[in-house]
Amino acid sequence: MHIETIINRVLVKYPLFGSIVAHTQFVGEASVETAGTDGEIIYYNPLFLSSLSREEQVFILAHEICYIAFHHIFRSEGKDSELWNIATDAVINALLKQDGLPLVKGGVDIPEAIAYDAEGFYQKLLEEKKEQQSDTKKEQKGNTKKESSQKGDEESTEKYHDVGHDTHSMWKQATLKKQREEQEKGEGNATNGLEEEKIENQDNLFDKMKRMFSRKKERQALHEEEKTEKTQELESKKKKQEEMQNRVQVGEREVFKQNRIERKRQLEELQNELAKEALGHGDSTNSDVRTIANIGTSTPLLDWRMLLKEAVKYDVDWSYENVEIEDGIVTTYLEEIPRPETEIVLDTSGSIDEVLLRNFLRECKNILQTSKVKVGCFDTMFYGFTEIKNEADIDNLSFYGGGGTDFNVAVNAFTNRVENKIIFTDGCSTMPSKEVDVLWIVFGDTKISPKGGRVIYINQEQLEKLNSRGKTR
Repeated sequence: MHIETIINRVLVKYPLFGSIVAHTQFVGEASVETAGTDGEIIYYNPLFLSSLSREEQVFILAHEICYIAFHHIFRSEGKDSELWNIATDAVINALLKQDGLPLVKGGVDIPEAIAYDAEGFYQKLLEEKKEQQSDTKKEQKGNTKKESSQKGDEESTEKYHDVGHDTHSMWKQATLKKQREEQEKGEGNATNGLEEEKIENQDNLFDKMKRMFSRKKERQALHEEEKTEKTQELESKKKKQEEMQNRVQVGEREVFKQNRIERKRQLEELQNELAKEALGHGDSTNSDVRTIANIGTSTPLLDWRMLLKEAVKYDVDWSYENVEIEDGIVTTYLEEIPRPETEIVLDTSGSIDEVLLRNFLRECKNILQTSKVKVGCFDTMFYGFTEIKNEADIDNLSFYGGGGTDFNVAVNAFTNRVENKIIFTDGCSTMPSKEVDVLWIVFGDTKISPKGGRVIYINQEQLEKLNSRGKTR
């Protein structure tokens, strides 16, 4: 187990905590039973982390990072420390679980905490404790106040007492350390003031002015030498402080919500970049022309009669309403029953190879059995529809594309009068901003979430069967 690997997994899950992680030191420490933090360093027991699953490891480190991100340790000053510990654990754990991470054994698990930020849930627990103490005092009139109060304290937190997946033992030490530093800083400022006053009383004005001028020059020289480094350090510290104050102000729930939005954005961006990298074409359109030989046919992957609107009823082929009888011979007329109309847009970007395109076209032939069909191609532009009257028209099609993928182009290609709109794709691009009632047929493992329509996935196993049973002619 490498701690860097776990940290990277945390950052993939929680990109908004990147600045926290960058300023945090992670130290393996066998004396720490599980994991803990003093607000600056996260300590962990390597054996404990190794005993957990990958998702549980992410849970533990994300849990500790939250203490630092939301200033939980130093916000405990003036609070009931046990209730604050429970409140922060309950809220963090509920939010981590909501993000799909498994609660590590021994952690605080209070589902209702998902509706609160740490401060709000602390106040709730505090009110519960006060009520329980009041009820205990009434029940224990014969006991001393001390005994009653102690019992109330025990009962108030008993149901929340299982907090075994990390330690808060460093919190008190960290808080005391901060108090000492602030006190020493205050005393130092007071001492400096007294020294200045003493100098004023002992020296004349001329000497004082010389000294002030000399000090000013020294400060300017020092400032020039260290200006860049100090400026960067101060700016970084100021930015870190502002980010922390903002997180505390908006609360844990809102930050986790913002993180989910940011993570989705980054994943979509990464997916798009990977697709472009695989294509080698970026946002361009090459307008390459391809022809696919030996397209063949295959058994339909889907029941198109059920999927397409206004599907044909195959049990009504002949009509006897307008029969004619002449010389004793009955003549019937074959009526053309209305067929649904379908527009199909094929993804012909650089990520679609010949095998995948051939599979698209075989399904187009199957659709042709139940519907009128028009087929068009797109990458970052749409190349127009071609009316398909028979399978030979599909066999003779030319396919333009080979560039990047723009689904906005695809959904905008459909006409309003046609109810059946189908996109065949591998799904490798950002979803369109427009909401359209489209049937998305996705070949492969890429999961998509368009705003409108329906998504049907053709997985790898189905593709392999399709390829193995496909007929060519």
